[in-house]
Amino acid sequence: MASETTPKAVLYWFPGSVWASVPRLVATEKGFTDNELERRIVDLGKGENFSPAYLKIHPQGHVPALVVPYEHTLDDGVRTKFKAITTTANVCDFLDRSTNSSSFAAPSLSPATIESSSTSKDLIEHIHQDSIDPNTLLLVWRTEAERKVKASGLPGAFLKGRQEALERYAKEVGNSDPKLKAFYDKKIQENGGLLALLEGKGDASGIEAKAKDLWTNVGKTVELLETKLQPGAAYLLGDQISLADLHCGAWLARVLACAGATSIADVEANLKTFEKNLDGVKVGPKFAAWAQALFERESFKEAYGEDGLH
Repeated sequence: MASETTPKAVLYWFPGSVWASVPRLVATEKGFTDNELERRIVDLGKGENFSPAYLKIHPQGHVPALVVPYEHTLDDGVRTKFKAITTTANVCDFLDRSTNSSSFAAPSLSPATIESSSTSKDLIEHIHQDSIDPNTLLLVWRTEAERKVKASGLPGAFLKGRQEALERYAKEVGNSDPKLKAFYDKKIQENGGLLALLEGKGDASGIEAKAKDLWTNVGKTVELLETKLQPGAAYLLGDQISLADLHCGAWLARVLACAGATSIADVEANLKTFEKNLDGVKVGPKFAAWAQALFERESFKEAYGEDGLH
């Protein structure tokens, strides 16, 4: 993607982000080196994604974001210009299409046939639906007991860190930028409202109903993936790993974490824990074999082996 003398692409990500994990998986599968792809962490727990500087890269304050130089500005004597790619799917597609590692040519992660391309597109779109959003799943709760656990754990700390950052940035900006002020005011209200409910202030019945619906839809997705997997095939589109596997695999890692699993080491035990949250839905044999195949790959070990499921 870049030589030692040309500007690098820069991937903005966070280790605990479910969707930023997908380009991380892609980069490992493709064999990108640090010389070809620079990684910069945006700490979501500290609200760094809401800083005015990062909002210039990604106006919604999400990760991942990939900043790449325009090819026609890489000539000597020309000022390099950059563009930002700001959706997970587009970031991963760009990485897959880009020049491979200087040490070897990695296989394409995109399907070769029209039929497989259509299936891959459908699966990626499905796994990014709001109805099974793994980020929301992390922050909502089904019972009072679950609320208390989340309030004193990572979700509570995450929402507090975001709120403090949003209020600080809003104060720094003041009325100097009306558009940015409106953005911060909206985020402060949304994040603060959820934080208050998590702390037990107010009626959380709507949150509890939403959490139950999310888990129901997660179960339906498990059943869907079971039907998509072909007998004897290791991955969603056959014997070769694909972008669809990486998107769906990152989603699986997060929902397993939401169910209480912490490590990729014991997939069978993790899936049993997972099943307890699925309201009667059972993990099928093809889904279980697929999960095992994913978590045995070096890319998944790198993303989740040391940091744990997230």
